[in-house]
Amino acid sequence: MSFSADPQGGPVFSIKMAMGSTTENPLHTHPNGQLIMTQYGSVTLQTDQGYWMVPPLCAVWVPVGIRHRARVDDQALIHFLYIEPGLDQLPGHCCTLQLSPLVRELIIHLSELKADYELGSQTHRLALVLLETLNQMPTRQLHVPVPEDRVLQTIAQHMLKQPDSRPTMADWAQELAMSERTLARHMLKHTGMSFGRWRQQFMIMLALQKLGSGMSVKSTARELGYTSISAFISVFKSIVGETPSRYVGQSPSS
Repeated sequence: MSFSADPQGGPVFSIKMAMGSTTENPLHTHPNGQLIMTQYGSVTLQTDQGYWMVPPLCAVWVPVGIRHRARVDDQALIHFLYIEPGLDQLPGHCCTLQLSPLVRELIIHLSELKADYELGSQTHRLALVLLETLNQMPTRQLHVPVPEDRVLQTIAQHMLKQPDSRPTMADWAQELAMSERTLARHMLKHTGMSFGRWRQQFMIMLALQKLGSGMSVKSTARELGYTSISAFISVFKSIVGETPSRYVGQSPSS
């Protein structure tokens, strides 16, 4: 089954998919709400408004009808939780949820059970407990706004393809045939951030992707063009709230 297909199941059900190669699906929507969680590996989600990462210990919520596409790295194990409209109390927009160990284990356990269960069954009761607990999970700001705009899309695609390249705002202004002041106003209008802050947020999203796929902190910093691992750690901590090694449980020098 394609991971963009709409599986059938009860009002709340979970399925898992092991990916053997890097996969990207086209823009699509679902008739149910969809929560995307990784047991290991990395997922990048794109909507009409920006990019979300699915890092360790978190999941991304995609409400009914939101157009999105996902890029899943090879050797990833992904869990998709589907929720019938009207059952959840989650936001009406995409967001990153920080999951408790209990919620993660419930999602994993539910994916081992039949998706098409009888109402009132033990599986149904378990699904309702999961839903009630999920509604209490806090959100995390792990999103980079990238609206359907030529300027933003051009810069974003360059950063995705060449993350170690570091053109300045002056370089981009020249490339896009606009003044630095105009580019600065454009960034603020469309993202709510300065160019520097937006680029930092984008780089941390890429860092989460690489760290989540098993890359070391040192290699991740190098891949993203940081000349100093301490500088990378400082930026990461300022945005995520903790060091990359603590976030993924590895040694910075590994």
